[in-house]
Amino acid sequence: MRKILLATTAVAAAALFGPAEAAAQEAPTVRVGGYFRFNYAFTDQDGSSLNGNNTGKNDFASDAEVHVIVSGKAANGISYGATIEIQEDQNRQSTATTATKTSLDIDEQYVWVASPTFGQLRVGDEDGPVTGAFLTGIVTNFGTGGIDGDGYDNIIGANQRPSYYAGGALADSSKVIYSSPDFFGFDFGASFAFNNGEGEDSGCEAVSSLCDRLGSSPGGILRQRNERQAAIRYRGSFGGVGLQAMAGYIGSDVVNNSTVTGPLSGQISGKQMSAYTVGAQLAAYGFLVGGNYIWGDYNGGIAPMARRGSGVGAGTIVDDREASQITVGASYTIQALTVGANAYYVRNAGSQTVGAERKDRAWSVGANYTLAPGLQLVAEYLNIQRKENGFDFLAGSAGAANNKVGTDVFLTGVRIAF
Repeated sequence: MRKILLATTAVAAAALFGPAEAAAQEAPTVRVGGYFRFNYAFTDQDGSSLNGNNTGKNDFASDAEVHVIVSGKAANGISYGATIEIQEDQNRQSTATTATKTSLDIDEQYVWVASPTFGQLRVGDEDGPVTGAFLTGIVTNFGTGGIDGDGYDNIIGANQRPSYYAGGALADSSKVIYSSPDFFGFDFGASFAFNNGEGEDSGCEAVSSLCDRLGSSPGGILRQRNERQAAIRYRGSFGGVGLQAMAGYIGSDVVNNSTVTGPLSGQISGKQMSAYTVGAQLAAYGFLVGGNYIWGDYNGGIAPMARRGSGVGAGTIVDDREASQITVGASYTIQALTVGANAYYVRNAGSQTVGAERKDRAWSVGANYTLAPGLQLVAEYLNIQRKENGFDFLAGSAGAANNKVGTDVFLTGVRIAF
């Protein structure tokens, strides 16, 4: 079966890219890469005491990924390859009897074929162009990434992950991705995924609302289907100043409501999602400055929203306003040292059962110092604030208390990339 699949893939690639100029054939080579990081973190957050339990403020944390990277070239000049990223991904335990927090799973996995004339086709579990390779204006090359870095690994509960969008905000769902060649500095990309789930199969062992491949469900499920991404980008250099700019679109349908009679018949599960983004960045003389803006009909973190209905639950969905986010950042690199800062401000519906707007904002400063190729010391400070009148963040439901929560994280550590 695998030999047949490989042969079929080769035929499809040849049909897509056509004959190319003869080139030296290169047998597939395999390289192992990845990273390891170790951090000390001091975390001060609201909600650190709950139900008689008190969390400490000091902790060590480590993380690692191993990447298997395959690449080769056919005699007709078409290059091809595959990547499998193995990660530690179970970093929290709900009880003392749960599995070790260093359990492994697969993050991204994909195969690709490419031609200088016709571009690259990539299939597998990965970010699309808007949230992946084309993402522009979010500066994260200092410390561990600042607002998109390791600080969240040390935060617990309601503050763990605010409604922030950056690369990888959408799941690495199984998708088809196309990226064009460069045309006078411009290129474009597009992707499509049927379902918003990762992995080797359909994601479920029995038909239920937990299935990744879910077309409809009684009452509906707020889950994406038919995810679409498209982006165009420009890259150029003018007098030693590098410019990059992009514009992109993310859209999706949602799982349908299968109830056609009864009290749920008038309640549609969710709204079709759409988000638009623009970003730009400049690089010159060691400085990197960027900004990104995204807006549209979605909830924080680029997630679908419930639609106001007329069946059971009608009136409980009182807020379906559009969302927006602005992200800014800057860094400066001199020899082995990089210092920088970044920030975001998000406005979105948040909890749809209360009428107030949710506002999330964060800012960070940090630095990294390269001791040797691939080996860095890092340090970073991250501050996060979330606010929504009428919503209790610590309880996770409507309430008059804990309508504003905050977190401060300072971390320092070492990382190696290989």
